[in-house]
Amino acid sequence: MFRCAILFFVLLSIPLRANLGETVEQCVKRYGKPIGFSEANPKVPFGTLVFMAGKYTLLVFLLETKEVGARVSKTDKSAFTDAEMKTIMDADADAQSPWTSTPSTDPSCLEWTRGDKATVLYDKEKHMLIFTSVAMAEAAKAMPPAAGPVAKPATNAAPASPTPVAPH
Repeated sequence: MFRCAILFFVLLSIPLRANLGETVEQCVKRYGKPIGFSEANPKVPFGTLVFMAGKYTLLVFLLETKEVGARVSKTDKSAFTDAEMKTIMDADADAQSPWTSTPSTDPSCLEWTRGDKATVLYDKEKHMLIFTSVAMAEAAKAMPPAAGPVAKPATNAAPASPTPVAPH
């Protein structure tokens, strides 16, 4: 019991929050220098910033200069406890707009919504919390459809590498 109480108070002291709507400057002020980033492009309207906060990795999705979503995972890839999920979610909620559990259509996920129609999913298999604002959902719907399977090149050329996440 004592160990659980210590863990709870340590979690409360971690400044980890997925504050939907914050600016890039506010994110950097809260989490420090990003350890990686990517820029938006014609195929993907979101830029990203990657931060380390204690034992957590936070991938912030940006639309223009505002945070519209986030993915939070533990650096050791372990599962979140209920207390960890609650602490992180409560940091991005207020009395007027608390997170409310809702039924998920995916049995591998837990889901919550709040008054502004933002959502949080907890992927039980990948052990990550995924915060999504309405702005992110609308931008994702407007993205061009993904191309079908890519045929293998006829030459011995190496496959193209994905866009790198450059350190800052």
